[in-house]
Amino acid sequence: MLAREATEADAGLLLAWRNDPRTRQASRSTAVITLDEHSAWLRGVLASPDRVLYVVELDGIPVGTVRFDREDEGVWEVSITLAPESRGRGLSASVLAEGERAFTTGHRVRVVTAAVHRDNAASAALFDRAGYAETAPAVDGFRKLRKTVS
Repeated sequence: MLAREATEADAGLLLAWRNDPRTRQASRSTAVITLDEHSAWLRGVLASPDRVLYVVELDGIPVGTVRFDREDEGVWEVSITLAPESRGRGLSASVLAEGERAFTTGHRVRVVTAAVHRDNAASAALFDRAGYAETAPAVDGFRKLRKTVS
C-alpha cells in the first residue's frame, strides 16, 4: 500500500466517494455536495498548511483517503474514507496505518485524534485496534478518540 498526497486531478474520484450514501451517513456533514462545492473545498485543502489529504493506493488503484486536520501544535485529527468498492475487503487498517506512516514521516505530530460517529461500530473497532482511546463522551453523536504518537 502507498499513500500519496491528493491532487486536483483526484476531484472526481474523491467526490464520488464523498457522496456515497454510507460515507455521508458516517460524516459530520451528511448532505450531497456538488462538483463546484467539492472542487472549492479540495483547492482549499491542498493550499492549507493545516490540512493534508492522502489517496491510498493498493497496486496503483485508489482504495481510500486519509486526511489530517491540525487542531493544535502537534495535534491532528485524522479522517478515513474507504472507496465503496474497497469495503469488506479488510483494507481499512492498512489504509489508516499507511496514512499515519506517510503523515508522521513528514510532520511533527504528538497526538492524533479521531471523531467517530457513535453508530459506526466498524470505524470504532478500527481505531480501537489502531491504539486510539476514547477521551470524552460523545458530542453531537461523535465519540472523540486519541492516540499519542511516539
